[in-house]
Amino acid sequence: MSDSPKALFLFDIDGTLISTGKTARNIFIEIVRELTGKEVTLEVRQVAGFTDPKILENMLQRAGLNDIEIPNAMEKFFPVYYERLEKEYHSAEDKILFSDISESLPELYEVDNIYLGLVTGNMERSAMIKLSPFGLEKYFDLGAYASDEADRNELPPIAVARAETLWKKKFGMDEVFVVGDTILDVECALHNGFRAIGIARNDGEKEMEQLKNAGASWVYTSLPDVPQLKAIANLN
Repeated sequence: MSDSPKALFLFDIDGTLISTGKTARNIFIEIVRELTGKEVTLEVRQVAGFTDPKILENMLQRAGLNDIEIPNAMEKFFPVYYERLEKEYHSAEDKILFSDISESLPELYEVDNIYLGLVTGNMERSAMIKLSPFGLEKYFDLGAYASDEADRNELPPIAVARAETLWKKKFGMDEVFVVGDTILDVECALHNGFRAIGIARNDGEKEMEQLKNAGASWVYTSLPDVPQLKAIANLN
C-alpha cells in the first residue's frame, strides 16, 4: 500500500451535495400513514443528519407501534419507498444541485491524490436515486450507507475500508475528511478520529458556530474550491 500524500473526502448527500426538496419526506409520511393509519409529522430537524432507519423508527414509535411491530413495518416500508422515490423524485421541481458542487466536484474528482466517497444516512438505493438526476453518482466509486449500518457513527470506517480495498492504499486518520452540513456529520467524523469539514448552507453565522462548536476543523458556507481543499489536506 502506498504511503504517498493523499486525502479521502467522504461526502454527505442531503444538504451537502444537493437539496432534495420535500419529496422524500412526503413519501415517508405517506407510507407511514398507510402502514399505521396515523398521520405522523416529519420536520427538517427530525431528518437532518439522521439515517433513514432511525428516522423511520422514530416515526413508527410516534405512531404507537411497539418493539415487535416496528421491525415488520420497517421491512414493508423500504421496497415501497424505493419504488415511489424512483417514480416521483426525478420529476420533482424543488430538488437542487448546489452550484459550488457542480463547479468543484468534477475538478476534484480528477485530482490524482484525492479520493472521493459517500457517507450518508440514505440507504444505498435511495442515495443513487437522489444523485442520478444530476449525474453525481459517477464521481463516487464507493460509499457507506444506512443500508450498511443504521448508526451513522459506524459508517465512516466502512467507507474507509472500502476505499482501502478498492484503491489498495492505506488512509491514515489525518487523511480522511467527512464533509457535511449537520452536527451529526461532524460527530460521526470525530467519533472515528477523522476530521470534519462543515458546510453551513442555511443559517449563516449561527449555523457556522454550531458546526464549529460540534468540532468541525473547518466551516464554510459552500464547498471550498479545489486549491482550498488541497491546502486543507496538505497536498499543495
